[in-house]
Formats: sequence, structure tokens, C-alpha cells
Amino acid sequence: MTTNLPSHMSVMDTADRIRSGRESARSVAERALARADAVDPAVRSLVWRDDAATLAAADAVDGARAAGAPLPPFAGVPVTVKDTFAVAGQPWTRGSLAVDETPATTTDLLPAAAFAAGFVQVGRAATPELAMTTSCESPRSGTTHNPWDLDRSPGGSSGGSAAAVAAGIVPAALASDGGGSLRIPAAFCGVVGLKPGRGLLPQRVQGWEGGATEGVVTRTVRDTAAVVGHLAAPDPLAWTRTATAAPDYLADLERAPAPLRVGVLTRSWDARIAVDAACVAAAEDTAAVLRAAGHTVVGLGATDEGAELMELYPSVVIPAWLRQVPLDRPERLQPYIHRVMAQADALGAADYVRAAVRVRALAREVTADLFRDVDVVVTPTTATRVPRVGVVLDELQRHAPARDAVVYERTLAFTTVPSMIGVPALTLPTHLDDDGLPLGTQLLAPQGGEGLLLRLGRVLERHHAWERRLPPHHAGDPAGAAPEGTRLR
Repeated sequence: MTTNLPSHMSVMDTADRIRSGRESARSVAERALARADAVDPAVRSLVWRDDAATLAAADAVDGARAAGAPLPPFAGVPVTVKDTFAVAGQPWTRGSLAVDETPATTTDLLPAAAFAAGFVQVGRAATPELAMTTSCESPRSGTTHNPWDLDRSPGGSSGGSAAAVAAGIVPAALASDGGGSLRIPAAFCGVVGLKPGRGLLPQRVQGWEGGATEGVVTRTVRDTAAVVGHLAAPDPLAWTRTATAAPDYLADLERAPAPLRVGVLTRSWDARIAVDAACVAAAEDTAAVLRAAGHTVVGLGATDEGAELMELYPSVVIPAWLRQVPLDRPERLQPYIHRVMAQADALGAADYVRAAVRVRALAREVTADLFRDVDVVVTPTTATRVPRVGVVLDELQRHAPARDAVVYERTLAFTTVPSMIGVPALTLPTHLDDDGLPLGTQLLAPQGGEGLLLRLGRVLERHHAWERRLPPHHAGDPAGAAPEGTRLR
């Protein structure tokens, strides 16, 4: 299915049209806002807008161009900012009724870098309360829906970010990922999501023992390469430095990688978590495409160390970090978040340090084992197809601990360990299931391997041509034929 909606234009094409004068930044912003007006009452990807500020920022771009001033690379390109990011002057509730709407006084490093690069903010994107689930339902802002099927979840916690891109409101969205929070929504919404390796993008604090990173969601690998490459300018104040110069991921993007050894992992690191057959088939078909491109493909098995990481993360690391979040009215938290915090209350300081040391030791072992004989790893992005709205939240409300929540655990089956070991992970919308809903495939590489993942992703993008796929039925669009794509039954 194709469309001529400017809101579905790529980051790079939009920036080029504005820079060349073929289109004004204001007209681009107005169409993004109009698109939000048309589709977001049903999708609900945005939780806050300041249209006057959006148009003023676009006008500033047009003014700079008219004056002959040099424009930054993404001048005038619309973007959303996840509600977990602080932006000075904007409310920063993180989807929670326990947090007042007092405006933030500072801007986090990634949105600051995006604004410096010329992006124009269209709104704040929805997240579940304190970004604590893999769905996108919030007691403050309600339920976000998947543009592919409004009865389905967009995933979480960056569900609003992925839904805004999939719905054609913006071509890029800032998101975050502590265990799959960027990759899961990207997979469920049929868009591209890169979780960079630890330290690549600027963060004041690397939370969750370094497992929490930030990234972007776009429709294409090329857009992701361009945006991440620019925003990855070295931070001289960073706790961990991974580069001395900004990477140019676009330079070699169209050059196919030399023959690689590709490992395929289709069993969860925790063997107790069942994997849907369609998710397995998507990963195996992706591996077959890479084999046909000249790469050697071998099967991999999960390790016990990975399963131990998946126990420590939700039982110690996440509860302890959640407990230190400042709250204005903690009594208004949802019950399941109270339960998570209670896990932290049962820990002593030595218990946490002991677990943190164990996490870091295990991360080294898992990384060494995973990439011992291969250059890159292919997995399903999730172990479940796109769940219906409410399924994950209902599980979490009923179960303690969360590891007894079956669908919730399946959403995290392949994304948690890559977060904990800090390696780059790229999810790609390679397939559609028999309901015509997206199925994602995840690529993993050792630290510093973002460029390799993007080049492989470009190979797969050319093969599957997912940039031409759009949700066939959602508010504001006429009903259309089912999108073209590789289907699995």
C-alpha cells in the first residue's frame, strides 16, 4: 500500500525538501499537526502538545533559511519526545498520576541534541506509568492503540513513540529502552528501532546498571543511520565513552558487509518462556535471506547465565532503581508498581551491590559466549505476536511477581539480555503474520557494531521493502488493501 501523505515522508527526504526550499518547515509542521488531529483521537500516541511552540520553531527554521544562515541537518523535521524525557518548560509526568504536572526545569541530553540538530517537536509521546510495562496504558493519559489494529497494543514502554511514527504523524520519534522498551513497540508497530550500545548516545545517567539506553524510532534503516549517527557526537562528560568522533553510518550503508558468520537464536534465554512459531519462522526466514546474500548461518543455544540475568534484572535492579524515582503522590501509583517497589524495600544495600556485581560478571560471560564464534546474531524481537490491548496490563495487575505474567514475559524474552549486556540491537519489521500484523526480527552485534547492524538491516530492507508498508486501516485513512510484505502462517 502506498500513500502520498507528507507525514509518511522519510526524515532525510523531509530535511532535503526544507533545505532546498521546495517546502517550508511551517507547512511540514502544519501537516504533522493536522495528521495528529486526524488519527490521534483513535491512536492516542500523544499525551501533550503545544502547537504554537511547534509552529514557532518551524517559523524559526524558515527564517534562518530565508536569511541564508546554515541549517542543521534535520532542520524542520517533525519529531515526538517520549514522556520519560525532561524538556524544560514541559510537563514531565512519565505517565503517572503520582507525579505533578510541574514543568521540567532542564532538558535531557538526547532531546537537547535533537533540537540542536534542527528537529521540531510535535508533542510528547505516551508511555505507561513510569515506563514500567511492555504495553502502553496509563492511568493519567489512557490507552495507546496500535495503528495496524486499534484493538491491539503498540507495545511499551515507548508505545506512543512507535505508534506516532507508524500512524504517519512524524517520521522520527525519540524513545528509550531498558529491556526492550524501544524494540518491542517498533516490532509491534512495524517500524525500525535501534537500541544503541551502552554509551553511544548522550545520557546524564546510565540507569538500571547501564541497561537503560536511549534511541530513535523511524520507518527506514537509512533514517535511523542518519539520525543516530548525528546524535552520537562524543560527550566529554560521559561516564562511559565509546567513540572519539561521531560515527558516519551513512557512508557505507549501501555497501553490503563482507561474508559474516550469523548465529540464529530462536529459544529464549529463559527456557521456560515459550516462543510463538510465527516469531521463530520470521527469524529463520531472515537468516535464510542473509544466507542467500553470502553469509554463513549457524544455530545457537541460550545459556544458563542469560537466564540468571533475566532473574536478577526484574527482581533486584529494576525495583531498586524504581524506588529512587521522586514522586509527589506515591499513594496514587498502580498496585503492581507498589508491588515492584516493595521488592526493593526488602533489599539491603549489600544485597543490591552483590546483585549488581553479579550482573556485570554475568554480562561479560554472556557476551563472550554469544559472540565467540559469530559476528552477528539473529533472534525474533519478541516471543509473541502483537497482543490485544489490556492483556499485558491485566496480567501485571493480577500477578506477583511479574515473572508469572505469561504474555508480558514473552514480550521480553529476547530483548532483556541484550540490554543488560549493553550491546547494540536493531529490530526490523521484516514480516507480517497471518492477521496482517507486523512481526519483528532482531539483530545483535558486539559493542561498537551499530554500523554493521545498519548495513545488514539495509540488505534486509531492500529485500522486504517494508518502507512501502503502511497500516491498512486506521483513523484518518481510507480502507485499503492489505499491505504487501512477507507473510508467515
